[in-house]
Amino acid sequence: MFTVPWIISITLVIASFLGIVLSAKLLSKPIDEYKFSFMRIFPFEVVNATENNSRYYKLATYLFSGMCFSPIILVISEQTSLKSLNPMSIISACILGLAGLCFVFLNIFDATHVKAHLSLFTVFAFLVLLSSTLIFSRGLIAYNIFKEHGKQEFLFLVTEILAALSFVFVLLIIFNPKLKIWAFLEERDGKYYRPKKFVLAYSEWALLLTLFINELLYFSQLIVK
Repeated sequence: MFTVPWIISITLVIASFLGIVLSAKLLSKPIDEYKFSFMRIFPFEVVNATENNSRYYKLATYLFSGMCFSPIILVISEQTSLKSLNPMSIISACILGLAGLCFVFLNIFDATHVKAHLSLFTVFAFLVLLSSTLIFSRGLIAYNIFKEHGKQEFLFLVTEILAALSFVFVLLIIFNPKLKIWAFLEERDGKYYRPKKFVLAYSEWALLLTLFINELLYFSQLIVK
């Protein structure tokens, strides 16, 4: 059902995500001599930029991370008692929240903390993958329940398909063989430069996009009662 908290939450999720993308994209000064590109620049490099847009990026990132926890509040607030809580709904919501929090830490631990950053990337990828799995499972169970009662709720079927696609997408990111040589640089005129497609950088942005999509899928599943 469309409730006021639901509308406010999904609006803030969309607005904060767009804020992240736009504030990063609108950076006018090059970062380490590189013009901004989602295929080449890391999220944490936007944080470290000196422009005012980096402040908006930080604000949008913190807001997005916070709103990733909003499904937990929505699910709990809609239940009449603790016994009526659906464990899968709560776990799915918690995973989305943790993934959002993990993205914040990816922005904090930059290239000077390589091991920590790579560990956070691994955890971030796993959490996004797990959220896709749980959303798919939740949609499948709900769809079958509605079907048993003679109802055709195609919204859950749509979320299943999209969640399955996001699951495959994350798997492609995780098992991308180029990640093994993510630090590879191109040599030109005796100097080393990042390739136009820097695999670890664009993988982080791709995971953020997938997390955003999973948030929307989860919110869409909350519509149906």
